[in-house]
Amino acid sequence: MVNIGDWKIVKIGSMTVVGYVSNIIHYSWHSERFELTKVVWIKNNQYLLKKPSPGIFTEEQLEPIGDFWDKHQDKSTLIDLALKTGDREWFKELTEGKRHTVEQ
Repeated sequence: MVNIGDWKIVKIGSMTVVGYVSNIIHYSWHSERFELTKVVWIKNNQYLLKKPSPGIFTEEQLEPIGDFWDKHQDKSTLIDLALKTGDREWFKELTEGKRHTVEQ
Protein backbone atom coordinates (compact mmCIF):
# COMPACT_ATOMS: atom_id res chain seq x y z
CA MET A 1 0.00 0.00 0.00
CA VAL A 2 1.33 3.42 -0.97
CA ASN A 3 0.45 6.52 1.06
CA ILE A 4 1.00 10.23 0.61
CA GLY A 5 4.30 11.18 2.24
CA ASP A 6 5.96 7.78 1.66
CA TRP A 7 9.54 7.98 0.38
CA LYS A 8 10.13 5.77 -2.67
CA ILE A 9 12.81 4.95 -5.23
CA VAL A 10 12.15 4.65 -8.96
CA LYS A 11 14.43 3.77 -11.88
CA ILE A 12 14.33 6.21 -14.79
CA GLY A 13 16.61 5.06 -17.56
CA SER A 14 20.12 4.71 -16.17
CA MET A 15 19.32 6.83 -13.12
CA THR A 16 17.82 6.09 -9.74
CA VAL A 17 15.50 8.74 -8.35
CA VAL A 18 14.44 9.26 -4.75
CA GLY A 19 11.25 11.13 -3.97
CA TYR A 20 8.12 11.23 -1.88
CA VAL A 21 4.53 10.45 -2.83
CA SER A 22 2.76 13.80 -3.11
CA ASN A 23 -0.57 12.72 -4.60
CA ILE A 24 -2.61 9.62 -5.39
CA ILE A 25 -4.53 9.77 -8.66
CA HIS A 26 -7.48 7.45 -9.18
CA TYR A 27 -6.71 6.48 -12.77
CA SER A 28 -9.74 4.23 -13.19
CA TRP A 29 -12.07 2.30 -10.93
CA HIS A 30 -9.48 -0.46 -10.54
CA SER A 31 -6.12 1.29 -10.61
CA GLU A 32 -4.21 4.24 -9.24
CA ARG A 33 -1.22 6.29 -10.31
CA PHE A 34 1.12 7.96 -7.86
CA GLU A 35 2.65 11.40 -8.16
CA LEU A 36 6.21 11.16 -6.90
CA THR A 37 7.95 14.44 -6.18
CA LYS A 38 11.49 13.67 -7.28
CA VAL A 39 14.24 15.32 -5.23
CA VAL A 40 17.47 13.26 -5.50
CA TRP A 41 18.87 11.87 -8.76
CA ILE A 42 21.62 9.23 -8.54
CA LYS A 43 23.90 8.06 -11.34
CA ASN A 44 27.27 6.31 -10.90
CA ASN A 45 27.06 6.92 -7.14
CA GLN A 46 26.86 10.68 -7.74
CA TYR A 47 24.00 12.48 -5.98
CA LEU A 48 22.31 15.49 -7.48
CA LEU A 49 19.71 17.50 -5.58
CA LYS A 50 17.37 19.11 -8.08
CA LYS A 51 14.41 21.39 -7.74
CA PRO A 52 11.58 19.07 -6.65
CA SER A 53 9.55 17.99 -9.67
CA PRO A 54 6.56 15.66 -9.98
CA GLY A 55 6.34 12.49 -12.03
CA ILE A 56 3.52 9.97 -12.39
CA PHE A 57 4.23 6.28 -11.74
CA THR A 58 2.44 3.00 -11.14
CA GLU A 59 2.78 1.15 -7.85
CA GLU A 60 4.86 -1.51 -9.61
CA GLN A 61 7.45 1.09 -10.65
CA LEU A 62 7.93 2.41 -7.12
CA GLU A 63 10.34 0.57 -4.85
CA PRO A 64 10.52 0.83 -1.06
CA ILE A 65 13.24 3.15 0.17
CA GLY A 66 14.29 0.68 2.88
CA ASP A 67 17.40 1.85 4.71
CA PHE A 68 18.48 4.27 1.95
CA TRP A 69 18.74 7.29 4.30
CA ASP A 70 20.72 5.30 6.87
CA LYS A 71 23.22 4.06 4.28
CA HIS A 72 23.61 7.45 2.59
CA GLN A 73 23.27 9.70 5.57
CA ASP A 74 25.15 12.88 4.94
CA LYS A 75 23.58 15.37 7.30
CA SER A 76 24.36 18.40 5.15
CA THR A 77 22.69 16.77 2.14
CA LEU A 78 19.63 15.92 4.22
CA ILE A 79 19.48 19.51 5.52
CA ASP A 80 19.63 20.79 1.94
CA LEU A 81 16.84 18.37 1.02
CA ALA A 82 14.68 19.53 3.95
CA LEU A 83 15.22 23.13 2.81
CA LYS A 84 14.33 22.34 -0.81
CA THR A 85 11.16 20.51 0.17
CA GLY A 86 10.17 23.08 2.82
CA ASP A 87 9.86 20.40 5.51
CA ARG A 88 10.25 22.51 8.66
CA GLU A 89 9.89 19.66 11.16
CA TRP A 90 12.51 17.50 9.46
CA PHE A 91 14.79 20.52 9.16
CA LYS A 92 14.45 21.26 12.90
CA GLU A 93 15.13 17.62 13.70
CA LEU A 94 18.28 17.60 11.54
CA THR A 95 19.67 20.89 12.80
CA GLU A 96 18.65 20.38 16.43
CA GLY A 97 17.49 23.98 16.74
CA LYS A 98 20.43 25.69 14.98
CA ARG A 99 19.47 28.95 13.25
CA HIS A 100 18.87 28.64 9.49
CA THR A 101 16.21 29.93 7.12
CA VAL A 102 13.67 27.55 5.57
CA GLU A 103 12.54 28.64 2.10
CA GLN A 104 8.80 28.73 1.42
